Amino acid sequence: MKKLMILSAAAMAIFFAMPQFAEASTTQNNITVTQEKTVKYSEITPETLPAPVKAALVKDYAGYAIDMSFQGDDGSFKVAVSKEAVKTILRFTSKGELIK
Repeated sequence: MKKLMILSAAAMAIFFAMPQFAEASTTQNNITVTQEKTVKYSEITPETLPAPVKAALVKDYAGYAIDMSFQGDDGSFKVAVSKEAVKTILRFTSKGELIK
């Protein structure tokens, strides 16, 4: 009779512990860190901007004045434009594609 009581107590302990085992899960967090290269820009005259960049400015920013222009060491171009009180800084690839 003792064995039956111990066996039933053990069975009940296992029975009540099973939902806890089912709910337990392991989570793994994957963190990816990227570091962008710092681009150094040097000032250039607006006349030395590549033709595709000039064409993009004429097409998309007609009426804006070019205040300053810079060339990055990665081949990108940064152009500061303004129209009345609105000032904007644009980044282009050498192909005239707007980056930002």
